[in-house]
Amino acid sequence: MVRELYKTDIERIMSEALKENGIEAEYNHPIRCKFGYIADFFIPEHKLIIECDGEPWHKLGNSRDRKRDAVLKKMGYKLIRFRGKEIKLNINNCIEKIKCQVGFGFVN
Repeated sequence: MVRELYKTDIERIMSEALKENGIEAEYNHPIRCKFGYIADFFIPEHKLIIECDGEPWHKLGNSRDRKRDAVLKKMGYKLIRFRGKEIKLNINNCIEKIKCQVGFGFVN
């Protein structure tokens, strides 16, 4: 089964924007750890995980996400989370934040 077929709307928007901006990111990347985490998008050379949080599944600051983020940061990953609304309303701002994290540009 090809996971690519099951991208959510916000994952699809992010994927297209990353490609349009020349940012190579792996989709649905498994993180090797005892918890079996899967990153929505991963930029290996920067150890940057990009999460696209859909409104129904990710309440702002929920404990599961906080625990996951803490574990991943302890493992040396950088994380950036975007809410679905943010992705849909201002994908360009999201891309600028990502570029800032990987050294491709600056956030205004």
